[in-house]
Amino acid sequence: MPPIASVAHLLRRAGFGGSQTRVAALAGQPWATTVDQLLDFSAAPPGAQPGFLTDPNAGDWEKEYQLQQWWIDRMATSPAPLQEKLTLFWHGHFATANYKVSDMLLMYQQNALFRANAKGNFRDLVQTMSIQPAMLIWLDNDPNEKGRPNENFARELMELFTLGVDEYSQDDVVASAQAWTGHNTLQDDREQYHFYPTRHDTGMKTFMGVTKNWDGPDVIDFILGTDAARKQIAAKYIAAKMWTYFAYPDPEPTVVTDLANAFLANDLLVEDLVRAIFMHPNFVSAKAMNGLVRSPAEWVAACLRVVNVTAGDANPQWHMGDMGQALFEPPNVSGWRPNEYWLTTSQLWSRANFVNYLIWQGTASSTLNDIVGMTVPNAVQRGFDVFGIDSPSANTRAKLEAWLTAQRADTHAWSNYQFLNLTRLLMLSPEFNLA
Repeated sequence: MPPIASVAHLLRRAGFGGSQTRVAALAGQPWATTVDQLLDFSAAPPGAQPGFLTDPNAGDWEKEYQLQQWWIDRMATSPAPLQEKLTLFWHGHFATANYKVSDMLLMYQQNALFRANAKGNFRDLVQTMSIQPAMLIWLDNDPNEKGRPNENFARELMELFTLGVDEYSQDDVVASAQAWTGHNTLQDDREQYHFYPTRHDTGMKTFMGVTKNWDGPDVIDFILGTDAARKQIAAKYIAAKMWTYFAYPDPEPTVVTDLANAFLANDLLVEDLVRAIFMHPNFVSAKAMNGLVRSPAEWVAACLRVVNVTAGDANPQWHMGDMGQALFEPPNVSGWRPNEYWLTTSQLWSRANFVNYLIWQGTASSTLNDIVGMTVPNAVQRGFDVFGIDSPSANTRAKLEAWLTAQRADTHAWSNYQFLNLTRLLMLSPEFNLA
């Protein structure tokens, strides 16, 4: 049976952490069984469109705040957290920002698309994403028409979404842009995709050495289907990026090959790739188990899950932009970066401000109120257990025990400060900020 530390690691990477009770239960069954259970999304809450998105009296910025809260709550409470973790991955991979789209209903529809197709066929996901109105607007394919082709989407489709850099030529970009002409939104309703034959370039185009009357979806089918060499390149590109998201950056070539082969075996089924990642022996290596910093979204969701507070009470949307990750507002088309991207003084200070807000609100006051009668070592261990910190460093343990000892000796300290401030310190501990 798998070690406790490995199971806790899996729950942090495949979601937003797990309770001591759940970790212990899963450690009593085979690893493969746990992986299969995590990949089962049947218990996920329904993805019904939130009513506030069509409220005529709410501004788009209000809807954005509300949708950010809605998604954080799903992350913190869903019985299928891996679905939300994959949705967050696709949001960063197909990065689209509302500061340009300016319509949170479209942003929600894209979010719902990522959730519904989170572990499905990658080619199908790319095809559907390509004609989703938020993406058409974001990468300027909406005005793309014959005689005035726009290259933005055509380039990013290859460079960021499927193949990676240096795997295409400028001529390929031009041909692809021409192929995607006419794939726009309705002229009088930007919330619906429409294909305009009169705006489409029906001439012969040479794309990646093949000359024919290319249409936009043909480009995706070629890259991710009929051309075996490029399909393999794409499989390795996505495998490396997803390994970086779930395990550690810069995976070894042998790891990438193993994952790509699993991805290709069932025609680019994402579920098979994710299973291969979690089943790979390197996933539980020391490098993997110490390899990632929690992104702000992951960390906030983990905080709210532990203290059992809703996003409506916690208002994380007021702080996450300063942390570096406002949901639905990636900084650019390449999305967010992992690890050191989150480790700046100002961003870490913003995490502290969020914790202070939680404590000030009183919403987390009952999390560790049972430590008052415990010995200092037992109280600190109780904190580790509640926050899912299975392998605290000796330094973290010693610092917290020294702090709590001093707190109890201070006759001027309020008695409830000890569990409130221990909650605060655990949220900000290095271990809780690591995934």
